[in-house]
Amino acid sequence: MPPLTWEQRLDLARRFSPRLVLFPEDQSCARPGKITETIGDYHPRGVELLLTRGVISTGAFKPRQPATLDALAACTRDDDELILLGKPLPNPDYAWQAYFDLLDRARFPLTTYARVQTRGEANAASRDANAIGKAAPLFPDEVGRPFFKSERAADDDISIQYWFCYFYDDWANQHEGDWEGICVFARRDGADYAPVGASYYAHETGKRRHWAEVEKAEGDHPRVFVAAGSHASYFQFVPGGYVTTIPGLIIPILGLRLKVDVATTRVDRVPAARECPPLAPRVELLPDPVAPDDPNDPAGQHRKWLAFPGTWGVRLLGGLIYGGPLGPSHKGLKWHNPFAWMERYCTPDYLVY
Repeated sequence: MPPLTWEQRLDLARRFSPRLVLFPEDQSCARPGKITETIGDYHPRGVELLLTRGVISTGAFKPRQPATLDALAACTRDDDELILLGKPLPNPDYAWQAYFDLLDRARFPLTTYARVQTRGEANAASRDANAIGKAAPLFPDEVGRPFFKSERAADDDISIQYWFCYFYDDWANQHEGDWEGICVFARRDGADYAPVGASYYAHETGKRRHWAEVEKAEGDHPRVFVAAGSHASYFQFVPGGYVTTIPGLIIPILGLRLKVDVATTRVDRVPAARECPPLAPRVELLPDPVAPDDPNDPAGQHRKWLAFPGTWGVRLLGGLIYGGPLGPSHKGLKWHNPFAWMERYCTPDYLVY
């Protein structure tokens, strides 16, 4: 089969684009980290909003520079930082105020970044990443079970990732910048594609559901219930919220990630769709692995921020705890091969049973 064109990928990305159920983006509400009845939240917007505020730090003894797409693309180290609020321990109340000082909804519309990748492309990306130590090797039968089976896995199976960029994470470990998302999986059905399932990201892990069990709006647009402050993605509203854990305790100074899950006292609260009607974000297709035919297409500019290897926010909060996250293309297997990542790190969402 010939590779999917840019136009075909854009059509698929729009066809299955999510509908987001979010707490209101309203400054008169309490910030998301407050334990109150009436809370608001940050909404996912284009990276340009972060750049209007940010500066880039490339080392303790080097001057900071304004954050531009070209400056992000020129960074080469994973400890470079895009700093938004200028402090090693960002204040969440200050972040909430600063966000609304910047927010221009016409200039920075609600946005999701989509990436459409075939299994053949994902396997090739995994091999390239393995060769340079960027991702763990795949197992021969690691095909994205249970949505796909080894004997039926085809090179033209597709994953459609949707990435959401947030200004601030107001949760257990408050930090600047936040990247979350979901992924829709589909297989070829004649001349078209039929969705088979989805995985919803919650930080380092996620949940999965077969497509028939995914709540949808307006046809095949999956509903995503976004947790206040943490921005983890969930399949449905739960009145009491979701009990959370932090997988893998991290000790940055020693460079250790312990294989233990740390219980938190926080609950991920998600809004009900009847109270917060689902919103349709603008879809921006990422030029990876296929770019637009027109070299002047603005989508080509996304390569610049995708290349940034550092953290979207202060890297170490107070020098002790990991803060700002890496961008989508530097998240290892989750980026290179969503099929294998889903099989390894996403558990069934038993709420449907």
